[in-house]
Amino acid sequence: MTPAEYQALTSPKLSHPARSLYQLYLRHLARGDNTQPLDYPLLGKALAVQGDGEYRYRVTPMDLTGLVDELLEAGLLSVVHNPHPQHYHGAVFSLPLKQLEGLAPLPSRQFAMHPQWRPDEQFEGLARLCGLLDSHIDETELGEFIAYWLGRPEVFENQHQWMLKLVRKLKNQRSIKRAPAPQDNGGYQQLPAKIDAGPSKRAREMMAEAQRLSPDNQEDRNEKDT
Repeated sequence: MTPAEYQALTSPKLSHPARSLYQLYLRHLARGDNTQPLDYPLLGKALAVQGDGEYRYRVTPMDLTGLVDELLEAGLLSVVHNPHPQHYHGAVFSLPLKQLEGLAPLPSRQFAMHPQWRPDEQFEGLARLCGLLDSHIDETELGEFIAYWLGRPEVFENQHQWMLKLVRKLKNQRSIKRAPAPQDNGGYQQLPAKIDAGPSKRAREMMAEAQRLSPDNQEDRNEKDT
């Protein structure tokens, strides 16, 4: 286990079942730096606690999805392939912190965000592991991040976790910027071509009634009556 993994696993925000799922199953059965496709029935059975002929602790598919969400939030997992957006059965994950063998142990002290906070020299490597190739941060992006978390002084994280939050923010912002812009039509919205199908049935009825009541038609009827 790397220092980065140990630090993430000892976070008080991570539940004991989530730690067990990562350390005893996902990491233990991993193929290199990627997990095997998640098998919900197998993992549910592995995490269950049975005694005296009945289950004392059982894990439902919804519980498993919540445990994986915990590990994603802690930075212990990163999605490689997920065929089902509603859950993670069959999904494959990478183990980003397993690759940080050569990095120094992470500081264990957690702290609230402060105006002088800055990412350290490990930020570039962490960003690459999380799929963020451009780890450059301008002062505006950093200032917005710090200002957001200054308004939440009840949140305490260690240095690695703060940097992980910043990586996620940058990935989200830059994915939005890369989205294709709508086609420019000179500032005017292009409306669909109007199809001329002729007057509607109701319009034709109104036109016929108006014609019937016209003075010319009234005179013709008077002449016929005489």
